[in-house]
Amino acid sequence: MAAPRFDELIHASTRLSIMAMASAGKGVEFRFIRDELGVSDSVLSKHLGALEAVGYITVHKESIGRGWRRTLVDITEEGEAAFQGHVAALDAIIGRTERHGPETGGQAPGGVRGGGSEHAGSDPGTVPRES
Repeated sequence: MAAPRFDELIHASTRLSIMAMASAGKGVEFRFIRDELGVSDSVLSKHLGALEAVGYITVHKESIGRGWRRTLVDITEEGEAAFQGHVAALDAIIGRTERHGPETGGQAPGGVRGGGSEHAGSDPGTVPRES
């Protein structure tokens, strides 16, 4: 298992989804990713460019005959390590949340509710967080 490492670049939902798809298979087609995410070509290109710039993915074109080409996305070893580290960090965050979840009534040690309330008095029994 990878060491937990939260990655701000990967964390954006579109880039997290791209990394998950690239991690799951080799040579994922641009149009498949675009259609699955429901984004435009330009939006996807921007996110792919950001991931490619740091070496997390490679983007290349492949000829499929008769002048047709397709764009493929592959995850790099560095990208796979970053993705797995980010997933491990999210798992750690979720694990901490679950420890203070339904079985404890959402109470962390000391009686403070897990997650807290942003609005004083919105939930009886919560302690408002200081800003």
